[in-house]
Amino acid sequence: MNEPPRRDDLAGEASPAPRRRNLFAKAGDAVGVLDPEQRLAAVGAITLALSLVMPWWRAPVIGVTRTGIGKMTFLEAALLLIALAVLVLLFNRAEGRRFHLPLSDGTLIAAAGGWACFLVLFRMLDQPSVTVHTSKGTVHTDYELRWGIVLALASAIVLLVSGTRSRRKHHRGESEAAAADADAVPTRTLS
Repeated sequence: MNEPPRRDDLAGEASPAPRRRNLFAKAGDAVGVLDPEQRLAAVGAITLALSLVMPWWRAPVIGVTRTGIGKMTFLEAALLLIALAVLVLLFNRAEGRRFHLPLSDGTLIAAAGGWACFLVLFRMLDQPSVTVHTSKGTVHTDYELRWGIVLALASAIVLLVSGTRSRRKHHRGESEAAAADADAVPTRTLS
């Protein structure tokens, strides 16, 4: 009968392909390659994404809490996209992948942080409201802000600051085109 080969029969064959490392192991290695400003940007991006599942609003009447993605709109989707874009940029730079962007990495991260700040501040000012019908008439009441939206704003500020610091540290006085060219060439890569 056809029996599968035994382990000792396969000793002379080539060893199997090396095991592929999972994304979490690669991300852990990438953290060691990033400089402090890039690590700060990664923390800001991760915190921004996580803040979307934190409480952003509390209903004034019944006290129900609403998260950032409780009612997903363009704004919350844009915040999630900003966080993912920064993380993808940093991960690919840590892996040593060469690609050219029109602006330097620091400028792009600072711009992403500035845009995220604007979006969160807009959401803070454009609060959801609830209409309550009482015996005395109809009352429109705004939801109350919670700590999750403040965390989103702080994360956006961290992105803005880390991008600005990175641009100043690595490319002080250089034109944006020269800085973008320098960022396209990896300085260190994962081993």
